[in-house]
Amino acid sequence: MSDSAYNHLVQRCSEIALYTSTSALLGWDQETCLPRKGIAYRAEQCALLGGRAHRLFCAPEVGKWISECEEGETGGDCVRSVNVRDWRWSYDRATKLPEDLVEKSERVRAHAMPAWARAREENKFTDFKPHLDTIIDINRQKAECYGYQETPYDALMEDYERGASTAAVAELFEELKPQLRDIGSAAARRSESVPADMLSGHYPLSAQRDFNEKVARAFGFDFDAGRIDTAVHPFCSGLAPGDTRLTTRYDEEDFSSSLYGVLHETGHGLYEQGLPPEHHGTPAGGSVSLGIHESQSRLWENHVGRQPAFWEHWFPLAAESFKALHGREAGDLIAFTTRSQPSLIRVEADEATYDLHIVLRFEIERDLISGNLAVADLPEAWNAKFEDFFGIRVPNDTEGCLQDIHWSMGALGYFPTYTIGNLGAAQLFAKAHEQLPGIDGELAVGNYTRLLEWLRRNIHAPGGKLLPADLMRAATGEDLSPSYHLEHLRSRYL
Repeated sequence: MSDSAYNHLVQRCSEIALYTSTSALLGWDQETCLPRKGIAYRAEQCALLGGRAHRLFCAPEVGKWISECEEGETGGDCVRSVNVRDWRWSYDRATKLPEDLVEKSERVRAHAMPAWARAREENKFTDFKPHLDTIIDINRQKAECYGYQETPYDALMEDYERGASTAAVAELFEELKPQLRDIGSAAARRSESVPADMLSGHYPLSAQRDFNEKVARAFGFDFDAGRIDTAVHPFCSGLAPGDTRLTTRYDEEDFSSSLYGVLHETGHGLYEQGLPPEHHGTPAGGSVSLGIHESQSRLWENHVGRQPAFWEHWFPLAAESFKALHGREAGDLIAFTTRSQPSLIRVEADEATYDLHIVLRFEIERDLISGNLAVADLPEAWNAKFEDFFGIRVPNDTEGCLQDIHWSMGALGYFPTYTIGNLGAAQLFAKAHEQLPGIDGELAVGNYTRLLEWLRRNIHAPGGKLLPADLMRAATGEDLSPSYHLEHLRSRYL
């Protein structure tokens, strides 16, 4: 392998990382504190940065350097081999996109996200429809540029989960759907004795922030290298080594909403903070897929944060933090946070019904991209499918097709990774238990060190060296399987 060519590629990608991390920082700023009148200029900033990064990577010399590295490739250095492999994949993919389409995509996203937030707030799908029309068109154009074997949705999913296909995901979801419906129905019947307003009361925002930070810190999140802020939709941005931003949203009548948002995003943040900083900017230093990313967030949110032992340990501090919990017991928190009832809102859905939300979005996205569903018909299609899946009539678009930020971000092909992540979380947690004797006792007293170290070693530190399926196989000794997740749901909810 040519050392000169390889070093040129590392330098170029380090430069590109400065542009992409700056763009991500502007995105975080837009979601947390940008004045509304600054949106138009922010769109131009994002378009400029996205276009510049695209030009730098798609330059002819980059292709020449990759070819030189491939010619001398011996397979001796794992990091080099991985970087060259993924640079080739990314270069071949990126050079298929015209620069003006990349810039247009960034500009449209910057306008669409605040338009979505306003439409959601005001329950006006018609205000968001023109933006979504453009986003769907851009994604179809991208899919045609990338190329695909069976369906354009395949090309979009590749951005988020290498190796996944529409057909395979559809087959998996068809297998899961009847079992999830049965589990959800039985879990709801089991939860009938737990009132939805069991913990209603006043939970001051300052107390919520303080409690959330204590739990995230105990999990292992480094606040010298990160922070928590407020956004309409919770998210995590791993901007650079030493800078990982989490967000959540607050409900003063229900502290669990912000808490579980933080636990979820802390899982993402721990992954970002555990990636190898010496390889930042190269494929070997990045997260391998969103399915793996989601496995980390769902593991900490659900497998740790909804265990009875979690509340047996944290309840005394929660009761000290929130006067509304006075007179309550840890058992009340356990019952409430494992209560199951079909929810209109995905991010508030319990584990037993959550995956049906993902199946619904996958089917709708696939039909939007294929042209089998027009954007104008989205609300009606959403409402009909939701009632079929959950037996609930959707009262408005705010609680229906406008509830998620993803489409305004242009992120079509993203949603399936949530269920892939759920499957991975259950499998990883089961394998960690096999390999870490006594781990339950440690979790019961709020000691999360060995679990985090296991995840660091098996998932975080490898970065992008292995493709998603290979990483799961290396960490657990078998292919990704739905059996662990289904067993977990039946054990907890039935």
